[in-house]
Amino acid sequence: MTAAVRLDRFEHEALLYRGDEDFLAGLLPFIREGLERDDAVVVAEPRARTDQLRDALGSDAGDVEFLDMAEIGANPGRIIGVWVGRLDAATRAGRRLRAVGEPAFPGRRPAEFVECTLHELLLNHAFGTGPAWRLICPYDRGHLPRAVTQGALRTHPVVATSDSRLLSPAYEPTGHVAAFAQPLPEPGDAVLRGRYGAGDVPAVRRTVAQWARSCGLAEEQVRVLELAASELAADSIGRGGGTLALWLEGGAALVQFADGGTLHDPLAGRLGPGRDHEDALYLLNQLCDLVQVRSSTHGTTVRVTTWLRPPA
Repeated sequence: MTAAVRLDRFEHEALLYRGDEDFLAGLLPFIREGLERDDAVVVAEPRARTDQLRDALGSDAGDVEFLDMAEIGANPGRIIGVWVGRLDAATRAGRRLRAVGEPAFPGRRPAEFVECTLHELLLNHAFGTGPAWRLICPYDRGHLPRAVTQGALRTHPVVATSDSRLLSPAYEPTGHVAAFAQPLPEPGDAVLRGRYGAGDVPAVRRTVAQWARSCGLAEEQVRVLELAASELAADSIGRGGGTLALWLEGGAALVQFADGGTLHDPLAGRLGPGRDHEDALYLLNQLCDLVQVRSSTHGTTVRVTTWLRPPA
């Protein structure tokens, strides 16, 4: 069955491709159709893929906005805000947005793939109402873990290849609810833990900074973690205090804050300036390498990951 394109709402589609030719065959007709219709066409791909598309489009490439997904989506928590901005701009110009975004590109770390899955689920929640637009998310079947490509069937209402387009029987319309409530994996054994309460924000900030320096993080990274500590500890104290955990794992320094409160909006920190009631989370998403937020009636956890950089 070929899935009909409904132009009255958000269309979110996974493109499963294998190799360069299949990638181009799946996307070029979509992009060129958008240009013919005078849609605002935006492509967010890693640099090598945008170069391929530019070359294949020739002179038409000048009418496409290209974004480097490895930059704008290094932390997947930033991506929805980018699409919110592009959709607003297109709507103000009286145009329909047509976009390509490949958040789960080969070379990502396992924790990033986890957040890409949550991001894809949240896209359906974020844009389920509002202006109609189309987004294709390519998935490289030749180089991605099978669990990632199979996950695309759950996160996208429509799944396509270069020669077919079908409704996904595995799609989970409310999958973001369970994913946002799913606890993060427990850290390993070598973890520093502590509790904090009213008046402890300065001490928490100093502790995080000292530990970050002991891990060999660059001073810029230390300052970002100090800011994260201040913001997250202050928020937790407003909910009665919380716990702090610090550890090293998989080439990264991890700082985790947890408390007994519940964050009801899974889009908190993702929508953009002036749209978020959780401005601190939005700021941290922009500054930190990876931010993972999970919340349920059992409490809220925010985990900030900073990748250890090799010596210059």
